[in-house]
Amino acid sequence: MSRKTKISGQVSRGFIGLCAVVGLLFAFAGNPGVAHADEAADAPAGWESAFNNEFFKVNLNVRARMELANMDGFDSSQAYTVRTRLGIGTKPFAGLSFYVEGENIASFAGDQYFDTIESPTGQTVIADPEETELNQLFVRYQNKDALGLDFKAGRQRIKLDDVRFVGNVGWRQNEQTYDAALVSVSPVEHLKATYGYVWDVRRIFGENNRDFDSQSHLINIAYSGIPAAKIVAFAYLLDFDNTRLGGISRLANGMSSNSYGLRLSGKQALSGPWSVNYAASYAVQKDAGDNPVDYTAHYVAAEAGVANADIGGVTVGYELLGSDDGNARFVTPLATLHKFNGWADSFLDNGGTNGLQDLYVAVAPKLPWGLKGKVVYHHFWNDEGNDTLADEVDVVLIKPINKHFTVLTKGAWFDGTSGSGRADRWRYWLELTFNY
Repeated sequence: MSRKTKISGQVSRGFIGLCAVVGLLFAFAGNPGVAHADEAADAPAGWESAFNNEFFKVNLNVRARMELANMDGFDSSQAYTVRTRLGIGTKPFAGLSFYVEGENIASFAGDQYFDTIESPTGQTVIADPEETELNQLFVRYQNKDALGLDFKAGRQRIKLDDVRFVGNVGWRQNEQTYDAALVSVSPVEHLKATYGYVWDVRRIFGENNRDFDSQSHLINIAYSGIPAAKIVAFAYLLDFDNTRLGGISRLANGMSSNSYGLRLSGKQALSGPWSVNYAASYAVQKDAGDNPVDYTAHYVAAEAGVANADIGGVTVGYELLGSDDGNARFVTPLATLHKFNGWADSFLDNGGTNGLQDLYVAVAPKLPWGLKGKVVYHHFWNDEGNDTLADEVDVVLIKPINKHFTVLTKGAWFDGTSGSGRADRWRYWLELTFNY
């Protein structure tokens, strides 16, 4: 039997098996014994009351996923993984609370994909290595009477604004968390100031794999007192000590940078079911710490959308990750990169030293049966040279079954321009998530 035929058979069996699991869980989700969304306001009853009472709250998230991926020049990959995340937190007592959360990623695909941790296999990358680790462990203190103080110290999830600069990479099975101290205050109404110090970035590659040893500062000041507008000023001063990332050639201290910027976003209702929304960002970035390259690069993003509650919405956007004469580009090492520049993850390097420009159109129609969906088209070209790089089409369809279960299917098709150095590729996902 040829390798191609073998893989095709494995894909078919895996797909059928996963569909069977999805079908069983659909049936379970529809059982009258399971609480539905219209019961969400009711007090926890039965088994739920044991996990949410006056003393503590248990969180459980299970995500089963099939991911198929193919990139020209590499063998196809298929990953069947289950991510289980279990956490328990105390309810605040005199403003003080604690939270601990463990995470396990299990694979049922054997060696059918390259997870980035093992030695290269010639297969397309799917960055979901098997792992069991401590995902979060923090102490928190909150006091509304003390300028709305909210202080959190320990391993934690951090998401700022649209996660373009600081996020948790929530799409991958192993999310990114931070060993950090984070404090926010609200000295006046509508104003929130946040400061964070990060000493370790726990990246998506698993325990002790390519983490960033860090001496970084996060500053974010947001004001929302203007109708239909939120203004954010930020400074992200990132200093990473690693010389290399887990043995690969890319220098981690080459990610050390200082970024200063502004973001404006808002939404305005119009007559009837119509509304408009917008967002715009600008930032300038310079090298910092032990970064071996002396550079200055700029970031620009703008998007505008119009929506009708009865038929759906359309959004048009543009993003620039600038280059400094081809010597360096604007870097975003803490971002949730999958959210930006196409879901095929072809530009996790922000376009390389020549930078990247991305013009996109997203259509999100109103769908029947509680379905939510979106189609996005991207056109990419670099900043230094303005050469066309690629086009991409992304599609996602989501079905919430009830307050606990959600099914998602998603695809990305990337068409690289000849001579661009960006190979054609595609990715497809089918997943079922249980969340409590």
